[in-house]
This record gives sequence, structure tokens and C-alpha cells, in this order.
Amino acid sequence: MLALIKHVIRAYAAMPRPVIFILHGDLDGMAATAIIADSLRRKKGSTEFKFLFSQPHELDKVLQQVNGDFDELYLVDLAIDSELWPKVATKLVELSRKGRVVWIDHHPSTIDLASKLAEIGVETVLEKTKSAATIARRFLSETSDPKFYEDILRLGEASDLAIEIEKEDPLHHPLEVLSIALAYKVRDEKLKRKILATWLNEKIIVPDEVVEAASEGERIFKELYGEATRSIIFDSEKLTIVDLRSRRVYGFAGRIASMIANEKGRPTIVLTRLGEAATLITFRAPTKGSFETISATIGRTARSHGGGGGGHPSAFTYKVPSTLAENILREIIDVVNEPDM
Repeated sequence: MLALIKHVIRAYAAMPRPVIFILHGDLDGMAATAIIADSLRRKKGSTEFKFLFSQPHELDKVLQQVNGDFDELYLVDLAIDSELWPKVATKLVELSRKGRVVWIDHHPSTIDLASKLAEIGVETVLEKTKSAATIARRFLSETSDPKFYEDILRLGEASDLAIEIEKEDPLHHPLEVLSIALAYKVRDEKLKRKILATWLNEKIIVPDEVVEAASEGERIFKELYGEATRSIIFDSEKLTIVDLRSRRVYGFAGRIASMIANEKGRPTIVLTRLGEAATLITFRAPTKGSFETISATIGRTARSHGGGGGGHPSAFTYKVPSTLAENILREIIDVVNEPDM
């Protein structure tokens, strides 16, 4: 019996441990993850990957899903939510004792805590770029197909507005299809895993399931965008605010805000509801021009009322208590109306 127990222990110890990715499930986070995963598989050989998806405001809960042993854990394209940092840090201390933990990100809130992450045993690859996919470029030459993953990288960068893919570019249509499908199926982890598996194993950019989701999502988006243009509650030369709290918006808030911002040539906020207790303030600045002052002011106002979340200067989302949303909006409007803003 003792010999059998020892044999089982040795067999268990010899089993390869998985590599786990916790990633932001947008196109940028998925592109960066695919490049890193493929480069790891090429170096390690047969590797089991586990993909978990998170938003910054739910990272503490997703980290709790990492219970077993692992070889490496990568957190990709996830901004640190300052409100959740104590819980996240406590869990990361525990996880860093089990295996290697690496945080790869471009958001200011994560970069600001680089030294804290190092103190608790987390390795970091952090750069002030517009896209996590740009950071993943350092892994590109180590992938099994650099030409294919260059296309994936460009899709990720374009989705976060780090680059622009012109309509004549062969990647323009895949960018639209993937972006719409992921926004429509924002909570569909099965679809996201399908996309990653197809990229990693078949080298196909757009799986059939994505085309089907995008077709339905395009119809929903057009309806929502039409309603958004009719739901503007504040409109000045400096800022537009759209209220979609009465509608289910899927993952289209950022896309709607970006389109209105570029059409009007000024920053745009889209308000949506998260459950009964929280409101999401989604901010997008136009691709042309500099709007750092108003961006910083709106972000600071949301944080001063307990808002959790973040992003980068041209694109961010904060979650605030719904009971405070109207006060926050009035404060934002008052500040925007100041002559020196």
C-alpha cells in the first residue's frame, strides 16, 4: 500500500501543470494572449492552457477560481481597480507561492502599482502603450507563425485605437466582424475560447461562429446606436453625455461612445446600468485631437465618489453607485462648463 501511495504521489508530481491566463476578453486582450500562448507552447511543447476572462471590477472574483496548482499564471490587459486592490493583492500573494505570476498590461493604474506588484512576488511586463497587443510584439518572433500572429497583433492594436486599419486593408472586415461579435457576446466565454483555440490550432482569423454572432450583433448595434442618438442628455462644444441606463447595451457602450465622439469631434460619455446598484460611466475621446485635461477631470471626479475601474486617457470606464450617479453627472457638467476647461 505504501508503495502504491508513493507511486501515485510521483505520478501526480510528474503531471504537467497548466498555464493559466486571466485576460480582458476584448479583441486587444485576446490578441495579446494568443501571441503569448503560442510562443509559450513553442518553447514548452505540449502545454495545457486555461483561459479565464475578467473585467477590472471583477478580478478579485475571477482570481478565486484559480484553486489548483499551475505552472504559470498570466494576467493580460487588465487595469487594476484601486477599490479592489487590497483583495487582489492578498490573493496574488497566495498564488505567487504556487507558481510564476506575470502581469502584462498598458493601463496607467497597473503601471502605477508596479513596485507593489514586485513586492508581492508578481513579475510585470508593463508599458505605456495604447494596446496590450503592442506589448505582445516582443513575443512575436517566438511564435509558430509570425506572419499570422502579426495580423492578430494588428487587429488587437486597431481595436484599442493604437493603429488605424483602412477600409481597403484585408484586415478591415475581420476587425469589424470580431469587434461586433465580441461586443454582442460580451459574456460568452465559450465563444471567446473558440476564437482563441481557432487562432492557436487552425490559424483562422474569423471562425464561423463569430460570423453568425456578428450578423445578429450588427442588427442589435444599429438599434442601440439609433437610440443613443436620441438619448443625449447633455451636449456642448466640450462634451456629449448619452443615457442608455434603461436599455441592455451588451458590450456596445464603448463602440457607441467612440462613434459619437468621432462624429461630433468631442469626448463622449455613455451611461449604462450594471445590475440595480451600479452605473457605468464609459468615456471615449475622438481619435483626432488632445483631450487629456477633460479626460483626467472626469476620471478624477468618478474616483472621488468611490468609482472603481479605469483605462487610459482616451478610453475608460468607471463603476459608480447608482445612488450617486446624478450627483457625479452634475459635478462633471459643472466642471466642463468652467471657462478654463
